[in-house]
Amino acid sequence: MATRRQECSICMDIFKNPKLIPCHHSFCHKCLEDYVRANLRNNRFDCPLCRTSVELPKGGVSGFQSNFYIDTENSEKFACDLCGPKSIACGRCLDCEENLCQSCCHAHEKSKATRHHKISDLGSLDLEMKGKIRQRIFCEKHPEEEIKLVCQKCKVAICVLCKVLNHDTHSSKTVADAAAEVQQSLETKLGTCTERMRRLDVCLQTGIQLESRINDAEREEINAFEKQYSRVLVALDLEAAKLKGKITNIYGELRTKTAAFKVDVHAEIKTCSEASETVKTIINQGTNFEKIQKGPYLEGLIAEAASKKDPIPTPSLEGKLFSPAAVDPKVLISLIGVVKDSTKLIPVSKRFVRWKQLTFL
Repeated sequence: MATRRQECSICMDIFKNPKLIPCHHSFCHKCLEDYVRANLRNNRFDCPLCRTSVELPKGGVSGFQSNFYIDTENSEKFACDLCGPKSIACGRCLDCEENLCQSCCHAHEKSKATRHHKISDLGSLDLEMKGKIRQRIFCEKHPEEEIKLVCQKCKVAICVLCKVLNHDTHSSKTVADAAAEVQQSLETKLGTCTERMRRLDVCLQTGIQLESRINDAEREEINAFEKQYSRVLVALDLEAAKLKGKITNIYGELRTKTAAFKVDVHAEIKTCSEASETVKTIINQGTNFEKIQKGPYLEGLIAEAASKKDPIPTPSLEGKLFSPAAVDPKVLISLIGVVKDSTKLIPVSKRFVRWKQLTFL
């Protein structure tokens, strides 16, 4: 049975020519075409899964990027290296490193020169070996020719015949060299995401430290208040309760704002981490063709994750909230003191969020 990752959420069957839409969900090409035809409004439609509004590209559903990474319909079919793409290979000669159809396997075993070669069934090969075989992609215009070049001007992968017939005056690079350039670009841009994650970690530690300071300051203020309160008459109980509640409310608001700040920091860390892991997966596990195909999309994913503004902390303390008065029986009402709200926004530097150390008068 197909795993959920291999199933289209519309037809609930194995993916067939899966298309990847901007919200990162994939659907069969035909399923998505039928869905868009029934739900398109003003050249936009909502994703069947997350309801994100998606704009239909100029080429229609065909304009969306193909998700080769989960294309289970085509991923296990390999062409015979001797007969060409029209013949499906069923075995691989480990000595010649060639894929062979059933007829070629039989001829390989009968030939004097190759009868001692070891031929393995393609289905028994491990994932690493299959990944190397998948890297061989043939030209749609010239099925007998393997794609080995990338046209620098047109930004398309081409075979040697395409180069001679249609791209003769254009500069080109090998698929390996082009993929290496994309990988280098992705790794460079990945550094910006890593740097922001470092800054976010500083923000998170700041929030944790501030929360501890708020808790310590609250305890200190409450203790100071209770010591002062013990010196006054019972007649001041009502006023004392009001002042104590005000202190608690102020610190509760500070704590709530700090908790919200931490949630924002965690969310941004998660966004950057997911973007980084997605890029690393393609860099470490993707084929050269996948790197070329997904390079622009991944660059945009990194740029979006790294370009967001860092969360800005809002709560702060400046000076003590509670100021005790000298014990004087003549002025009972003023003995407890007052509580003042001295919280304010903290300045933020151009590059890093910095917090002033809590100070008390």
